[in-house]
Amino acid sequence: MKKKKIIRGTKRYLYPILFTLLSIYLIMVILKTPYIGIDVEQTEGGQWEVSHVDKHSWAANQGIKEGYIIQDINMKHPGDYSTVKTYGKVEKADSLTVLPTDGTENIETNYSRIEDEVSLDQWLFYIIFPSSFMLIMLLLSLFILFHKRQDESGNRLILFFLTVGLAYLSASGSARGDMISTLVSTVTLLMGPALLLHFVDSYFRELQSRWYASGVYNWMKIAACVVVTYEAYCLINGYYPDWYPQFISILFIAFTFIALSLIIIGYKRYRQTVYAPILKYMLVGLFVSFTPFILLFMLPNYLFGFQILSGEASALFLMVMPLTFIYLITAKRLLDIDFVMGRIRYYAYSSFIPTVLIVALVGFAIDYPFSIQDLVQLGIGILVVMVIFLYVKEIFNFQIQRNLFSEKKNYHQSLQRFVHEMKKERDAVGLFKRLKRELLDVLDLKEVYIFSQNTISNYYCLYQEVPLSLMNECVERSKTVLGDVGNLVKLQKHEGYVLVIGHTVSKVTYLYISEKPNRTQLNLDERGYLQTISYNTNIAHENLLLIEDLFQELQHVKNDRQQNYPAWLSRLLFSLAEHERQQIAIDLHDTVLQEQLYLYRQMDDFVNRKRSMEPEVKNKMSSFKEQLLDNIHLIRETCNELRPPFLEELGLIPSLQNLINQYQLRSNYTVTFDSRAFQVELNSQYVLGIYRIVQELLTNAMKHSRADKVFVMLYREGSDVRLVYEDNGVGINPNKRIETYSHMGISGIEQRVNGLNGEISIQSAPKQGFQMYITFFNAANHEGEELYD
Repeated sequence: MKKKKIIRGTKRYLYPILFTLLSIYLIMVILKTPYIGIDVEQTEGGQWEVSHVDKHSWAANQGIKEGYIIQDINMKHPGDYSTVKTYGKVEKADSLTVLPTDGTENIETNYSRIEDEVSLDQWLFYIIFPSSFMLIMLLLSLFILFHKRQDESGNRLILFFLTVGLAYLSASGSARGDMISTLVSTVTLLMGPALLLHFVDSYFRELQSRWYASGVYNWMKIAACVVVTYEAYCLINGYYPDWYPQFISILFIAFTFIALSLIIIGYKRYRQTVYAPILKYMLVGLFVSFTPFILLFMLPNYLFGFQILSGEASALFLMVMPLTFIYLITAKRLLDIDFVMGRIRYYAYSSFIPTVLIVALVGFAIDYPFSIQDLVQLGIGILVVMVIFLYVKEIFNFQIQRNLFSEKKNYHQSLQRFVHEMKKERDAVGLFKRLKRELLDVLDLKEVYIFSQNTISNYYCLYQEVPLSLMNECVERSKTVLGDVGNLVKLQKHEGYVLVIGHTVSKVTYLYISEKPNRTQLNLDERGYLQTISYNTNIAHENLLLIEDLFQELQHVKNDRQQNYPAWLSRLLFSLAEHERQQIAIDLHDTVLQEQLYLYRQMDDFVNRKRSMEPEVKNKMSSFKEQLLDNIHLIRETCNELRPPFLEELGLIPSLQNLINQYQLRSNYTVTFDSRAFQVELNSQYVLGIYRIVQELLTNAMKHSRADKVFVMLYREGSDVRLVYEDNGVGINPNKRIETYSHMGISGIEQRVNGLNGEISIQSAPKQGFQMYITFFNAANHEGEELYD
C-alpha cells in the first residue's frame, strides 16, 4: 500500500517535469529555426513552385509570392530536400534561391543566413504567445498540485492544462518541420478533449455523483494513440500523406464537438444543483477558447479553402481558458454568468444589423478589391467592438451617470427619492400630491392632474379642480386603447397624455400630464420613467387601501366589546406586549437595580467603617438598609414577572413550578400542580402563552378569590393541550360577567387563548369557586414552528 502511494506521488510530479522538458525542447526548436512558411508543388516541367505562403512567415516578410520557383535549398535540389520530400514544405533552411515569375525581371534571388532573420510577428505569434501560454498553464498546474494534491480530478486537470499548453507550443515547432514537434502536436491536439472529459468524470466521482458516458474518453485516447503511431511510422519512413493533416484536423474537430456536447448535456442534467454555475463557467470558457480556432480557422480552411481568421490569431483565444479556471479557483463569489451572457446576447443581437450595414457600406463605398474573407473578418471585428462598447457603456452609465447629469433630470435618482418619500404618506391624497410635485420638478410640466372615477356610479373624485371635458377624454381614450396601469396614452382633443395609476374593483385613478413647454414629444427615458413611477404609485396606493381596510376592521373590533380580536391580531398584540415587557425588565435590571445594589453596598461599607456611630443613627442606617433590600427584592420580582427567568432554558413545567412556589410564599392558598400527563415540547408562543395565563390566574386567586386551595393541571390529549384551573374561592356573579372579566383580567386571558387557536370555558357561581378549562387545538403538532394563518 505504501509502495502504491509512493508511485502515485511520483507520478503526480512526473507530469509537470516531463512537460517542462518537452516545452524547453520546443522553445529551443522555435528559437533556433525560423518559420519560413512556404508550401511547394512540383509542376509538370519538374520545377518546384510556391503554392502557398503563410501570412506571418519569413517568406511573407521577404515578399516571396505564390508562383515563384524554388531553385535550390541549402545548395540542394528542392526534390532532394528532407522537408520538401516529407511535408511538401520549405523549412529548416539556411539558404534559399528563388526565381520570381510575376512579370518582373526573371533574376534569381539568393537568401542566406535565414536563421538570423526573425521578424517581430514571428516573435509574437510563434515564440512569445505560445511560450507565455505554456508558462501560465505550468504555473496553474503547480498551484493545483500543491493545493489539491489529494484530488484525482486535480491531477486530471493538471494533465489537461499541460496538454493544451504543449499543443499550442508544439504547433509552432510542427510548422517548422520538426518531427518530434509534429508528433507532440498531434498527440496533444487529439488528447485534449479526451483529458477534458476524463477530468469532468473524476470531478463528479469525487462529488459522489456519476458522470454519464464515462467511457467515451477512453475510446478517444485509443484513437489518438493509433493516429500518432501511424504518423510516427510515416515520418520515420520519410513518407507523409497529403491527406493526413486534414484527417487529424477533422478528428480534432469531432473530438472537440463530442466533448463539448457531453458537457452541455451534463450541464442540463445538473442545472438544478449547486454545480451548475461551475459547469456553465467551464462551458463558456471552453467555447470562447476553442470555437474561434475551429469555426473561423479550421473548418473554413478545409471546406472552402480560405480562413476567416488566421490560425495564429484564433489561437490567441486559448488564453481565455486558463483565465476561466484561475477565476473559478480564486474567486470567493462567482459573477452572475447568466446576467453577463444575457447582456452579451442582447448587445450582439442589437449590433448585428448595424454591423451588416457598415460592412456593406465599406464594401460598396471604398474602391478596394475586398475578398469575402476580408469582409467577414471586418464584420466580426466590428461586431465584437460594438458589443464591448455597449457593455462598457452600460457600466459607465451606472457608475458615473449621476455625476454627468443634473440631479433634476436624473430619473433614477427621482424614482429612488419618490419611493423613499412615499413611505411617509398615510393616505391616497398625500401620495398623489407627492407624485404631482415630483413630476412637476423633474419633467418641467405645466399641468399635472390626478382624479378618480367610480366605475359603478361613474362619478368623479377630484383631488384638485380638473376640467370636465379633460376628464371625459382621459377616460374614453384609456378605455379605447386599453390603458392598463403605466400605459401612456396620447390625447387627441387636449394636449397631453393620460396614464392609469390605480385600479380597484370600483375605482380607477388617472394621471394627466400636459405637453412639455417646448412642445417636444416625450423621449424614451421620460416614457420609461413615467411608466415606472406609475407602477410604484399603484403599488403604494393598493397598500394604503389595504391599511385603511385593516384600520376599519380593527375599529369595528374595538367598538364591539363582545367580539374577540382575530387570532393573528391577538398574537401580534401579545407579541408586541411581551417585547415591551422584556425591554422594560432589561432596563430595570441594568439601571435601577444596579443603582440600588450600589447604594446598598456603599451604605453597608459606611456602617461597617463607622464603629463610633451613635446608636440612634446606626438604627436609622440599618432601617434604610432593610428598605433598600426590600426594594431590591421587589425590583427583582418585577423583572422576573416581566421576563420569566429560565423559561427558555428550563422549559415550561419547571418554570411553572417555580412560579407556583413564588405565589405560595406570598399568598394564603396552597397550589396543587399536576403535569404528569404532559409529555410534549411546545413552541415558544405556546410556552409563553400558557405561562402568562397561569400567572394571571394565580394573581386573580390572590387578589379576588379568597381561596385557600388551588388546583392546576396541564396535560396532553392527542394533538391538543389542555389546561385546567380550579379554586374554592368566592366565585363570580354570572349576571355581571363582562364587568367582572374586565376587572379580573380574564378578558386578556380570552384574547391570548384566541390568539393561540384555543377555546376557553368558565364555570362559576357566587361562593362556589371558580373553574376555567382551556384547550389549545393541535398545539402538539406545532413543535418548533411558529403559528401563521
